[in-house]
Amino acid sequence: MRKNVTLFIGGLLCCICLSSCDKNVYRGFDKMDNGAYMKFYTLNTQNAQPEIGDVAVIDVIQSIGDSVIFNSVTDYNHPMEVKITEPSFIGDLMSALINMHVDDSASLAFLVDSMFIKALGEDLPDNINAGTPMYVDIKLRSILTKEQIAEEEKNWLGELKAVEQSLLEQYYNDKNNMVTEDGLIILYLKKGRGRTASVGDIMKINFILQTLEGDTLLYLFDDPYDVVFGDKALGEGFDEGLGMVAKGGEANFVIPSSLAFDSIGLDNVILPYTGFLFNLRVVDILSREEYDNEQKILQEKEDALNQQRLLEEPAKISKYVSDNQITVRPSLSGIYFIEQEKGNGITVEDGDTVSIQYNLYNLDEVLVETSYDSEDPLVFVYGQGEMVPGIEEALGMMSVGGKARVIIPSVMGFGAVAIDEKLPANSTLIFDLEFLDLKK
Repeated sequence: MRKNVTLFIGGLLCCICLSSCDKNVYRGFDKMDNGAYMKFYTLNTQNAQPEIGDVAVIDVIQSIGDSVIFNSVTDYNHPMEVKITEPSFIGDLMSALINMHVDDSASLAFLVDSMFIKALGEDLPDNINAGTPMYVDIKLRSILTKEQIAEEEKNWLGELKAVEQSLLEQYYNDKNNMVTEDGLIILYLKKGRGRTASVGDIMKINFILQTLEGDTLLYLFDDPYDVVFGDKALGEGFDEGLGMVAKGGEANFVIPSSLAFDSIGLDNVILPYTGFLFNLRVVDILSREEYDNEQKILQEKEDALNQQRLLEEPAKISKYVSDNQITVRPSLSGIYFIEQEKGNGITVEDGDTVSIQYNLYNLDEVLVETSYDSEDPLVFVYGQGEMVPGIEEALGMMSVGGKARVIIPSVMGFGAVAIDEKLPANSTLIFDLEFLDLKK
């Protein structure tokens, strides 16, 4: 189905760098009856106009002053489809499109304040001045009416339904399969010797959930996954299958969409009329009380390990420093800053946008994460608490182009937050940092 991109302008505003603007922000623009300030270059009054609920197919260029910040033709390489909704503020893109005809070309002007405050419900970013105008050049190529969209959706749903029925037919026709009264298809069932679940019980299960075409949506066979029996989060069929299998049992089911998400789908992730293959193994079944007691014991053990790790951290850092013949002294916060390459002298201040590359290791020198695998470096605003304190302190000792290794005690890192098995709570961090750039 078509994606609603009516808020695409808002998402692009975050990267705007502003310059001074003419105080007469709407010179040459006419105020339309609905409040939009527009300048038409071509006007085809004999052609159709979009209405609420239609989809407008448009080319868009957004600019501030002489700076183009978005061009759908060059950035997307195809026209954009925008669903016409009620305007979010007077004079917005919706207001402009409602005034246009197919093949019209026009410019729209409005204040960036309106976009952030009225449309997005956010304060203006520090780098955007109140009263700054934005200009949007629009070419209305065509319109898909509400009726056309509804007909397209009807045909699309019909195709999806036909595909599912065809895929299900092979399972229904196989005499080796059992079918429940509700239509759940049982391919294999080893019930198990323990008890079956009652509503509200916690089931510890391994399972694989696939589409009928064989696409794997969830693979949870490595570690048990906890589900509440009877909550029907994945639909009637999922729970019906769970209820057939006792502790120690296994089963394979086919769940038709009528017992899952039917003709609706789920959050643009699961399409309508999606049936599932459900491969299940029940590891354990616990009452809520049993489960809560188990979690309490596990949490107590985890807390004890975290506390022990925190107590042992200073000695482990000292050993690492000694073993690696590190001679620098720690800062007052406890970080060790080992400069590897000097930068060009440009240093960072609060509010600057910085770009860095990094490798993150634990104290055993195991690589946990790297930014070098990404196409883009890590970018954040310095001094705003967006990054762990130890990295910000280290960057304050560096200049652009510099490289350093930094040993960061847990209190200046992720603290009591566990990242994964390589970085449990209260873990010391080792970062190799490369300070690429900054923007004032």
